[in-house]
Amino acid sequence: MPRRPSEFEQLWQEVIRPWLWPSLVVGLLFASIYRQGAESPLDTMLLSTAASTALVLALLDRSNLDALAKLRDWKWAGIGLLAVWMIMIIQLLPIPFLSGNLELWGRRDSVTVDPDLTFRAIVAMGSAAAFFVFGALFAADRQRREIVLLLVAIMLPFLFFQAFDGYLSRVALFDLPDQRASIRMEGTFLNANTFAIMMVMFFACSVGVFLSESRTYKGKERVWVRILALLIAVGAGYCIYLTMSRAAWLLSFGILFGLAWLLRPASRVQTSLFGFAALLVLLIIWNSAEQLGLSIRPLDLTQGFDGRFSDWQPGLDLTGTRPVLGWGAGTFARAMEPFRDTPIEASSLIVITPQNSILLITSETGVLGLVAWTILIGGICIFAANGLRNRSAAPTLAAALLLGAMAAAVQSLFDFPMSIPAIAALWSFILGYCGGLGGKTPRKQRTRVVGNSGGKARSLNPRHTSV
Repeated sequence: MPRRPSEFEQLWQEVIRPWLWPSLVVGLLFASIYRQGAESPLDTMLLSTAASTALVLALLDRSNLDALAKLRDWKWAGIGLLAVWMIMIIQLLPIPFLSGNLELWGRRDSVTVDPDLTFRAIVAMGSAAAFFVFGALFAADRQRREIVLLLVAIMLPFLFFQAFDGYLSRVALFDLPDQRASIRMEGTFLNANTFAIMMVMFFACSVGVFLSESRTYKGKERVWVRILALLIAVGAGYCIYLTMSRAAWLLSFGILFGLAWLLRPASRVQTSLFGFAALLVLLIIWNSAEQLGLSIRPLDLTQGFDGRFSDWQPGLDLTGTRPVLGWGAGTFARAMEPFRDTPIEASSLIVITPQNSILLITSETGVLGLVAWTILIGGICIFAANGLRNRSAAPTLAAALLLGAMAAAVQSLFDFPMSIPAIAALWSFILGYCGGLGGKTPRKQRTRVVGNSGGKARSLNPRHTSV
């Protein structure tokens, strides 16, 4: 006779084990958010070390190995990650002909101008990689997929409360003092824009859950899932409004428009016309905010683009000086130091960027680094697209997650959200989760034998089985 499991074994299998790793990972993510995004050198190292260690320990768990076996099309993402790490490691080597014309601030024993900062960049990649894998593992398992969504829904109200408390107590950015909208919500981050783009990703996730996950529930459970998802979406949307980030407003609008356009193919013409009209009204309100007495930052495209062009120029200059391997991963601020009038504090190095992720990559890792990063991003996109394969409600959620991640990627072309480790970790987690939704069905479940009246058997089409 098989041994009857003890009460502790049942508790471990049914409660503790499914909740253990999701609770640890989601808790670690939100802990880094509360630490100003883990942007300080010590917090960056702690986040990466904790996430990487947790991943190694998690892969000792059989349930995680089973989920790992379900993942598909992940090889290019792995190859890209190794390529990026290889470029960063090469920069620590003494290669004089790739170092360009070294000035007094440069080091002659390595390509990078600051080995400490480059080593920090190498380590920092570990947190994003770990959260990407965790997102994929959790989404590949239906039970833990729902646990992750529930944990995020539990943690977000506390983040909303802290952000609203800081805003109401005037612990916020007081920029643009000559305008009505002088106070902007920054949450726990360095500025309002980085907090806004994080809220955009959470907004996309909650909208996706409202549209998709609620279909798997019936009765009161379905009502509660819809209410909770709607409340989270409203909270995130209100945070986006209070940040006064015009880019975040446009990106949130783009997410809603994109979902409507994708989910209602028969009404795409009407959706496009309505979206254009809504965007036009938004632009009119922006330009007439002061006349209407609204606390909204006016839209000044000329000033915005002029400011960005001036920020991009240093990246272009540094790229042109060392086009092959760049100045060293994580060293943009250090490489720019001789051209600045005031010294740079170590804690602010991470947020001194060319306000463009592509220029940051080329200036720090050169053309070779750009190739490696292209392979990595392309591999991530290929993997994340797996979430669109299922015929259940998952494609709707996957589409929302992809739109949220795309919004952060677009923002990174004009700002520095990916330089904040917590945002990079959340972005990686979302894309990993999206790809995990399209995980392969185990072989023993993929082939089902169904007896018929004639005693014969048939195999069900795996395309019609759910993950």
